[in-house]
Amino acid sequence: MSNAIDEFRRPVSVALAALALVGWLVAALFWTQLGDARQQMEDGLRRAEVARQTLAADLQNLQKQAGTTAELKKQAEAAQTSLADAIAARASAQNDLAELGRQVNDAKLAVSGTQEEATVKARQLDAVEQQLRAESQKLDQTQSQAGALVAKQNEAQAAVTAAQTQLSDLQRQIEEAQRTLEGLKAQAPKS
Repeated sequence: MSNAIDEFRRPVSVALAALALVGWLVAALFWTQLGDARQQMEDGLRRAEVARQTLAADLQNLQKQAGTTAELKKQAEAAQTSLADAIAARASAQNDLAELGRQVNDAKLAVSGTQEEATVKARQLDAVEQQLRAESQKLDQTQSQAGALVAKQNEAQAAVTAAQTQLSDLQRQIEEAQRTLEGLKAQAPKS
């Protein structure tokens, strides 16, 4: 045994033992890292398989939604037709809008002319109303004067009626006086 202990005391033996120990440590490290790498690789494969299945399902769904190439061509042609119709409708709408713009401008001009005519007519109406007011005032004055004349005429008529009554009374009195005079003449002696 002393021989074995002496062997371990020699530097080459110690170096070989240290190297062996380091080798086993490196091997253990590689073994654990290989296990971790294998675990990571298996997880990566599982994730890749799940992603592949998801992509396959998405592809099937897209194929179902998109249909066949012929259907896609039909959809593209329908979309182009719709686009052409939309462009034509837009052009028509722009033409209609331009026409409406012209009509609005024409209407503005017509309204402007009509407003000028209305202003002239309003001035004429004001002038006629002023004349009417002036004539109404004259008529009121004339009616007042006519009323005064009617009152004077009524007074004159009353005066004439009173005078006629007095004249009738006087004529009656004269007739009575003549009868009385004739009666007195008839009664007077005839000489």
